Amino acid sequence: MRVPLRAWASAGATVVGASVLVAVLSGCGDEPPSGPVPGAAQAAERWADEGVDSYAFALTSSCGERLLIGSYRVTVADGAVTAVEGLDEVGRRIAGEAQDLTAEVPTIATLLDRIVDTDASTVPEATFDDAGVPTAVTFDPSPGIDDEECYTVADVEPTA
Repeated sequence: MRVPLRAWASAGATVVGASVLVAVLSGCGDEPPSGPVPGAAQAAERWADEGVDSYAFALTSSCGERLLIGSYRVTVADGAVTAVEGLDEVGRRIAGEAQDLTAEVPTIATLLDRIVDTDASTVPEATFDDAGVPTAVTFDPSPGIDDEECYTVADVEPTA
């Protein structure tokens, strides 16, 4: 049986993982994570305390069967995504297909809200930097189904 939760600190980032608990004795299959990710509420508080609502960042979206796959440069103004530029071949192709990705791409605040509240029970792992930015997160609503959403966030730069 796996250890249900593990946390450790590494290179200025808090890394928190919750592995799927396998109920061997009860004969049940894999169970989804059942609660909030430790440290997530504190990360969201740190991000809110920064007061940054206009910024740009690099987002890599992977895993799952969905439209938003690839790497992107995302611009956020007053808390809303205003521009999405593909950074890799997949991102450029998807962005170039006249898709309105501004509605698909999450802001940092949206990711934090999902991790802490909206989808907390579906997060098997998440990492946060010192400013509260979720540097990596996986959402897995239904283990065993290809509905995961995996995101990495990097190069966050406040804009004027």
